[in-house]
Amino acid sequence: MFAVTRRALAKAAAAMLLSPTFARAQVGSYPRFVDHAFGRTELRSQPRRLVTIGYGDEAPFLSLGHKPIAIVYSGMFASGMTPWCEQKFGAQRPVLLDGSMIDFEDIARLKPDLIVGVFSQLDAVSYGRLSRIAPTVAYRSGPWRAGWREQTDIAGAILGLDETARQLIAETERLLRSYGDAYPDLKGKSFTFGSYFAGSSRIVVYLPGETRVDWMIEIGMRPSPGVLRLAKAGSGHVSADASLEDLESVAADLLVMWYEPGARQALESQRLFQMFSPVREGRYVALDDPTEIWAASWPSVLAIPYAFPGFLPRMEAAARNSEAR
Repeated sequence: MFAVTRRALAKAAAAMLLSPTFARAQVGSYPRFVDHAFGRTELRSQPRRLVTIGYGDEAPFLSLGHKPIAIVYSGMFASGMTPWCEQKFGAQRPVLLDGSMIDFEDIARLKPDLIVGVFSQLDAVSYGRLSRIAPTVAYRSGPWRAGWREQTDIAGAILGLDETARQLIAETERLLRSYGDAYPDLKGKSFTFGSYFAGSSRIVVYLPGETRVDWMIEIGMRPSPGVLRLAKAGSGHVSADASLEDLESVAADLLVMWYEPGARQALESQRLFQMFSPVREGRYVALDDPTEIWAASWPSVLAIPYAFPGFLPRMEAAARNSEAR
């Protein structure tokens, strides 16, 4: 019997999305300072025209009751927004920005009073240019490295809701642990999380410290030995390549792959991939649904309760096949 039933788990996830306990907290005092990789940004008041330029940066702000006026465009969705964020925006529609580049003129035209780029590509030069438009807050970790905790903590600091953000982080941590209890056949299993882009002779393998890998560790799984070897060889990197001829070097109890449109068929039609032991033995889960891809790739305090229950059962079913070996 599960320590947490799946029905109870669904109710807990819904409660986080619909009636969060943290909504009762009071706004903190200003002026306040927010520390990040490029220094310290002073906020004289709570922002009213907030622009987020990092993937998923809007989620914790929405959870804390604040709607940015502009966010990064979420590809694969007709609305340009992830469903968990779209339902929070309601009738209000933010301006959608290109997350692969920073259009300084477009951002300046929005007349923001604060710019936030946590899960972003910001460097010192772009940070300086943005700071001339409006006060800017960057990541604390590094480009494309910030996890959902960092995003949430920074959002709380900006809004004066530090304690509220800490409560939200704690609730999400409990939810992730409960997923491990609800899907016990995932616990202790090794995994490799990768991707493939059509025309390539390699797959991309994600390493510890990358958002896709870290949440799987948190529910009780462990990176495969091959992934750990790649991480040791590429210290400081969050991904590496594995050639199609050498896929067994990253074999695991569970293989998870995400795909852009057309890429899945391109890889699954190749004999080398078909012979890869996790694929051959049914220990493989493909993510090509946009909701699953975005939630698993850029988990957030909204994405985790919204989407994880949709694909964790498939992962567990595939992981069970490792026990027959």
